[in-house]
Amino acid sequence: MKNLYLRLFASILTVISLLLLNSCAGVRLKTIPAPPPTAKLRVYVQAISAPFPFKGGAGHWDSFHKAFVARQIEGIERYLNETGIYEVVTEQDVRMVIGEENPSYIEMTKNKRALSREIGKALHAEYVFVIERRAEPDKVAGIDQYFTVNLINTGSGKLYEASAKLDRFDRASNSTMSVIIKKLYQTVFLSAKNDMFGTAIMKSEKLYLQDTKIVAEPVKKPQILPQVTVKPVTSPEPEPISAVPEPELIAAAPEPEPIAVLPKSEPPVTGKAPKAVSQTPPAVHEKPVTPPEPEPVIPIPKAVPEIGEKINIPDTAQEKPRHQDKGMDKLVICDLNAPEQYRTVALIITEVLREELFLLNKFILVNRENLLDVNREMALQQSGLIDEKQAVKTGKGLAANQVVTGSLGILGKTYFLQAKRIDVETFATLGMASTKFSKGEEEDVLGRLPGLAKSLAGMR
Repeated sequence: MKNLYLRLFASILTVISLLLLNSCAGVRLKTIPAPPPTAKLRVYVQAISAPFPFKGGAGHWDSFHKAFVARQIEGIERYLNETGIYEVVTEQDVRMVIGEENPSYIEMTKNKRALSREIGKALHAEYVFVIERRAEPDKVAGIDQYFTVNLINTGSGKLYEASAKLDRFDRASNSTMSVIIKKLYQTVFLSAKNDMFGTAIMKSEKLYLQDTKIVAEPVKKPQILPQVTVKPVTSPEPEPISAVPEPELIAAAPEPEPIAVLPKSEPPVTGKAPKAVSQTPPAVHEKPVTPPEPEPVIPIPKAVPEIGEKINIPDTAQEKPRHQDKGMDKLVICDLNAPEQYRTVALIITEVLREELFLLNKFILVNRENLLDVNREMALQQSGLIDEKQAVKTGKGLAANQVVTGSLGILGKTYFLQAKRIDVETFATLGMASTKFSKGEEEDVLGRLPGLAKSLAGMR
């Protein structure tokens, strides 16, 4: 009997060890080449489901895990891309790193989500968004379900999270779930704003240094190019000159007599015309080449104003004019203008400034999604370089009273931030705010935004 128990115990240990080996083998990560450098924050979105508890009665998730993953990842990725701050890792890159294996919930959550962090590192992502659903038994209601958004810094391992308890009505409404997810994201973003701002600054500085090196290199090349182009121009000219002074052509000077014959053969003038042209090639060829070139240039500027004219303001101007009932002005906050390398930094500042203005409870803020929709209708480029006139057009398109526009500039080692609030109808400046900070003081600027928001609102 003892031998039987020993064999049974040994077999159990073998099975457990094999399971552990298989679980370890399932999370072996591969490496992929680093993506092209960009100012955006590279993020990996992950969705996980906790085991559903069956204590206290039968129950199950409203949807299967695969459906949950597909729905949540698609929704959060679309929202993150619209912010302009993030570059979401593609599904193809994810599969290249983890293969076809899907790690379990326990593997993904143990050791402070170390596996999620390692996957993010393998994908060259600065952050990992983990969308999690879990359920806990409740003695009164049966089962409580929670929805959590986690943000992990793959470099430092810092974890930021926000959670919400859902009822069956929340889970049954897609629109309600969308609002809940956006609120959770906003909470996580504000708690991690300093972390993300510092990461964006480092990426922008690296990108700026790379761009300055690339721009500095081709400056030497154009000095060589004009020397190369001059040589082929001078070389063909002596060849026709050498053919002109031939004695045979000079001897053929008594050709004034055939000149009298020219009027007799008026129809075949074209046949003899090339002979005369060949005697003076440079003068004849220069004239026909120059006139056709300016002609195609004329219609090009005509297409430029047509882009700005494609505006469908009346359809959107009639939407939601209810801000007057509450006695609050409807405000549009446009993204701050900034150099391309610092575009992400400017967007983070804009997002934080939008939240600070919202907390003042003085304005009705237009959602950024609506702002993007109107800008697309007005054919405005989403490059961050929108001037005040375009911002006012956007405000009118959203039936807003006022707009906030501004810019983030860099001069040497100093950053300059300025913003103003403009009346849509009169184009008058209602409030202004500005500040400057040096490199190394980036985190302090976010602490100044509450004061800047009050200055913009005319409260100080």
